[in-house]
Order: sequence, then C-alpha cells, then structure tokens
Amino acid sequence: MIENNEQEFESQVSLNDYLRIMYRGRWIIVISFIIVFLSTIYFTFTSSPVYEASTSIIIESNGSMERSLFDMNPFGNQSTLIANQIEILKSRTLAERVVKRLDLSDVRDSLQIFQPDAEGGYLTLRSMVRIIQESMEIEHRKETDVIEIKYKAGSTFESAYIANTIADEFQLANSEANRSEINELRKFVETQLFKKGEELRRSEEHLREYQERKKVASLDEETTELINRLAEVEALFEEAQIELKSKLEMKSSLEEKLEERKETLSSDLSGISTPYISSLQNELAQLVAERTKYVIAVEMEVDPANKRHFQEKIKGYDINIKALKEKLEEEAKKISISSMVQDPFRLSQELVTRLITIDADVKSVSAKINALQDVVRDYNNKLESLPEKVLELARLERRRKVDEQTYIMMTQKLEETKIQEAAQSKNVRIIDEAIEPLYPVSPKKKLNIMLGALIGLGLGVGLTFLIEYFDNTIKTHEDVERMGFNILASIPKIEMDKYEKKLESKLEKFGSIEGKKIEARLITHLDPKSPVSESYRTLRTNLQFSKVDRQIKTILVTSSGPKEGKSTTAANLAIAMAQTGNKVALIDADLRRPVIHSIFGLNKDEGITNYLMETIPYEKLAKKTFLDNLFIMPCGVLPPNPSELLASRKMEEMLTKLRNDYDIVILDSPPVIAVTDAAILSTKVDGTILVVNSGQTNRDALTRANVLLDNVDSKLLGLLINGIDVDGIYGSYYYYYYHHYYSKPGKKKKNWASRIFSS
Repeated sequence: MIENNEQEFESQVSLNDYLRIMYRGRWIIVISFIIVFLSTIYFTFTSSPVYEASTSIIIESNGSMERSLFDMNPFGNQSTLIANQIEILKSRTLAERVVKRLDLSDVRDSLQIFQPDAEGGYLTLRSMVRIIQESMEIEHRKETDVIEIKYKAGSTFESAYIANTIADEFQLANSEANRSEINELRKFVETQLFKKGEELRRSEEHLREYQERKKVASLDEETTELINRLAEVEALFEEAQIELKSKLEMKSSLEEKLEERKETLSSDLSGISTPYISSLQNELAQLVAERTKYVIAVEMEVDPANKRHFQEKIKGYDINIKALKEKLEEEAKKISISSMVQDPFRLSQELVTRLITIDADVKSVSAKINALQDVVRDYNNKLESLPEKVLELARLERRRKVDEQTYIMMTQKLEETKIQEAAQSKNVRIIDEAIEPLYPVSPKKKLNIMLGALIGLGLGVGLTFLIEYFDNTIKTHEDVERMGFNILASIPKIEMDKYEKKLESKLEKFGSIEGKKIEARLITHLDPKSPVSESYRTLRTNLQFSKVDRQIKTILVTSSGPKEGKSTTAANLAIAMAQTGNKVALIDADLRRPVIHSIFGLNKDEGITNYLMETIPYEKLAKKTFLDNLFIMPCGVLPPNPSELLASRKMEEMLTKLRNDYDIVILDSPPVIAVTDAAILSTKVDGTILVVNSGQTNRDALTRANVLLDNVDSKLLGLLINGIDVDGIYGSYYYYYYHHYYSKPGKKKKNWASRIFSS
C-alpha cells in the first residue's frame, strides 16, 4: 500500500520535484552562469582576431597525357583526379614551396610566420610548414570540379596573400608535373627527328651518287610501283618502331614515378597484372596484327567495286579493338582502386591505370611490328628477282622514300607534341583570387556570448541535477513520506544571526542565567510567535493525539547520527509541553556527549549517573529552570559504562518515579546507530521520536536506525524533520502559507520563487 501511494505521489509531483531541485541549486546555477559567461566574454574580447580569405580554382580534365603523341588514352577518372589534387594541396611538399616563395617575397617582413617570438627566436622551416598546413582548409564544391582554398591568419592582408600564393604554387607545380611527361616525349621525338633527318640526307646523297656513277636516271614503271609500296610499308614499319620506343619511354617514366611512391611495385607489371588483363592484352595485340596484315595485303590491290566491303571489314576490326580497349579500361580501374595497389598518398591510382593501358599498347604495337615485318620480308623477296644494277637503284630509292615519309611523319608528330605541351598548363585554372576579408571569422562575439550563456546555464543545471542524483540525504517531508514514515512535524532552520538581538534583550529577565548568552535553541520560549516555535507546538499537539488509547508520559528523543538536532528538539519540546501547564521533566540521558545542561546554563555534576550510583538522593535530581513547571535532570558525572547504567533496574525505578511525579518525561539520548543506549532506552519509554536533519541525514542511515529500533520492539511515534530550509522549498503549499501567515504585518516578503513553485 505504501509502495502504491509512493508511486502515485511521485507521478503527481514529479514536475514540482524538478523545479524544487533547480530552486535548491539556484546558487550553483547562478555561479556557474556567471563564471562561464564572464570567462566567455573575457576570452572573446581579449583573443586576437582571425581572418579567413579564400580563392577558387578549377581542375580541368584535359590534363597530362590525355591526348599524347600516339593517341594514348589514360582512362582517367575525374573524381579520382579531384581527390588526388586535394591531397597534393594538403601535402608537405606544396607547403614547403609556399614557405620558400613567401620567404623570397617583398612582403616577407610583414608576415607573422617570419616574425620573432617573445624570446627573439624564429620558427624553423618545419614549424612554418606545419602552420601553413594547419591554417589551410580545402573544400571541394559538390558536383563541380571547383576546389576552394581557405586560409586563416591574424591579418586581412596575410590571409589573402598566402591564399593566393598557395593557389599560384599549386598551379605552377601542377603545370610542371603535367609538362614533365610530355616534355620527355617531345625530347624523344626531337632526337628521333634529328636522326631521321641525317638518315634522309645520307640516303638522298647515296642515291644521287649511284645515279651519276651508273648513269641510271630512273626505274621502270613496274619496279617503281613495287618500290613505292615497299617504301610505304617500311615507313609504317619504322613508324611503328618509333611508336613502340615512345610507349616504352612513357612506361619507363611512369614506373619511375610509381617507384618514388611505392617501392614495392616491380619494374614490370607482373605485380599488378591479372590473367584476365593478360588475355585482353594478348587478344588486342592479335587483333591489331590481323588488321595491319589485312590493310597491307588488300589496300593497294582493292577493286573499287569491293571498296565498300573493304571499309566494312576495317570498321569491324576497329569496333572489336575499341571494345577490347573498353574492357581493358574497366579492368584497369578495378585494379587501380583495389587492395592490390595501395598508395599512402592516393596519387598512384591514375599512374597504375595508365601503366596497364600502356602495357597493352606496347603489346599491340609489337604485334603490329611483327605483321609489318612479314610484309616487308615478302616485298624484299620480290626485289631480289630484279637485275643487280636495277636492284641496287631500287634499294636506294626505297631507302630514300622510307626516310622521307618517316621524316615527314616525325615532323608532324613533333608539332602535335609541342601543341600538347603548351596546352598542359591549362589543367589548373584560378577562378577567383582571394581578397582581403572585411570581418574576422574568429572570435564570433555574438555567437560566443550566446553560447557562453547557454553553456553556463546548462552546466549549472547539469551540476545541480548531478549533485542531486548523488545526494542521498533527506531534505523535505515529501522525501520522508516516500519512505513510508509518519511525520510528526517539520522544524524550520533556526537562524542564529536573526535572533541574536532578540535574545540579548531578554537575557536580563532570566535571573540565574543573567549575563550569559543562551543559544537560539530555546526559540520556543524566547520567540513564541516565530514559525519555529509554532512547529514545536505542532509537534506537541501531534504527540498528544498520536495515541488515543493510552497516555504517553515518557518520550525518548534520538536520531540516526550526531548533530541532527535531537537535543534542541528535546529542549524545545519540553518547553512547549511546559507552556501548556504540564509538569515536565527533561532528562539528559546522553551519557557520552551531554548537551542539555549547557543549553539551560546548568551544572552537570549532580545528575542521573550520580543518582544511579546512589551518590545523591532522588530529591536532588531535578533542577529548576526559568519556567516554574519545567525541570532539568542533567547527566551527571560521565560514567565508563553508560549502556550498563541505562539498562539497570535502578534506571527503571527512576523512570517509574518520574512517571508518578511528572506529567511528561522527555529523555535526550545518543544517536541510535552510534551506540546501543538509545535502543535500550526505547524499550523503557512509552514512545520514541526519531529526529532527522534536512540535508544531512542519509536515507540509508534512516533506514538502518529504523531497523535497529524495530529489532528491540520500540514504539516509534514518528519522525521529526529538523532544519528545514523554508526558502528553498516553497513548492510545498504548507511551507508557503505557513511562512507568510507568521510574517509580521506590513513586512510581507515578496518572493518570486514562492509564486512560481506554488503554481
């Protein structure tokens, strides 16, 4: 039943409980708010401003080697290209280039990274590089090829200047990297062109000398046709050889770049090739060889009527070759992004793809060379049948035509390479240069102040609830009711400073204790109209009607632990009982740390221990006080065996006499958990009051005290909550109305919290 009531009570007042917790921790919330808010304001207005400038660049796809000398397609992936460029922007190498360029600039002395510190020291190159990397932010705009470079610095000029320097250095580095490959090819073509020019000059000279020496002007028509066809085939053969050399040069260049990034990659492609790729490469090479042989075999002899059939056959070859290249491209992409090729800088994927493709081209060109070599061999056999004089002239003429056609082809390719080399610088283009920002990005004053206020409040509320969560003490009568105990009364906290003057003005009326300062514990007598006094009178009333079937004459006052107000409760309860005309005896049964005698300003030397040891008679036991019908019986001399004395037959006899001589007998005892004295006395009285102190008594201690009293079958009349902080619990209607009812007229306290928590 108690459990059900407890759950129902919690569901009804859960919101009020939260509000009370916040009100009790209002000072924690206020202090937390003030500390965090003021700290935020201080750091916001004292920290140096940070400015951010940004520049935008675009990465175009017509980059390095996309249209190379011999139409090699790198099968590049634009998304991978953008990711690679972002990694390059973040790299240490680019940051070093930026620092070196800044060091040589005219504005070097105005840049913060080159300024000395407080001790006169300068940053090292590594430190400056780290600052550049940490202050830079790279952002890729979605669904575009645009990259935004942001840089933060302590001044508007520095942020914009360094952002533009980063973009310029990146553009320059990209251009240098793109040109490096095509530049190697250009040099190769120039070398081959020079060699071929020398060969052409020599072949022409040899032909001229032979014609002059042998007096031979020209060849016949049939021989000339044979020489022309052989020259064309040999020109194709030499072109294929030069193409093969260029592919091998590019392959070697790419392998060197990969070796720099990944030492574990072998010089050939055995480490990254797969059986499927090898089969595709072999099939492509075979198909290219077949196409070459077919073209050479029928191109010169094709009948105009069959020209359409010839073109369709060539088209079929081209479609099959294109399909094989697409398959090879797809497989190369899979390999480049798989675990077979893992580069820590994420820059080798495109190189691996291009390596696989170039390797396929090398095999295709090799097959083409083999096919052309067979055709050249057939034509040479036909030339061998000519007369010796005509044969030599035919050979010289053939050599001249081959050299001439090859020289023309190499000249065209050199021009194409130069055009391609010039176009490489357009791979990275700056869209918007950085300009000096108008406002700092940090600190954001309005945002910081708002966040400081929110964090301060949140931290205060969080700490309040955290403290409440770990706080296991009794605070209000609602906490006690949840545990299922009967509450006799709730005593507000006695504020010593508040009553000091009032007590001093009444000291003169107290006769024997005149000139001594009485503690505010006697508030029931000193200020009978106070809320505290009324609370003790409420306790008196509840005790009088707690047992209607029998009269309660002896009452034990105890607590679970020390300093919970049991002695103050016993003293004020005795005064409240005496004020109704009852003859009251207050016994200080705390034989370990007695307090009652000091509260009333008495001497404790002759008390109950003296009587129990039969050193004084019963008549000398009671001491008179400022109230005619209130008598105090101090503890007497502190004994070595308090428990034995309290459990003695002499103690029972004394209590029997007191019941007969007094209307009410109140005993102040030690804490029930600390010693067994209270448990012993609880069996000898009509009822026991258990005092708990608000904010001090632990729930577990209260439960343990209740168990100890139950074990000896004590008669627990109920609990008294002592030291209630009235200002902190206005959520209770009882405290709200009680507090204002006993306020003095004309001095009502307007408390906003009381209105909020009582609503």
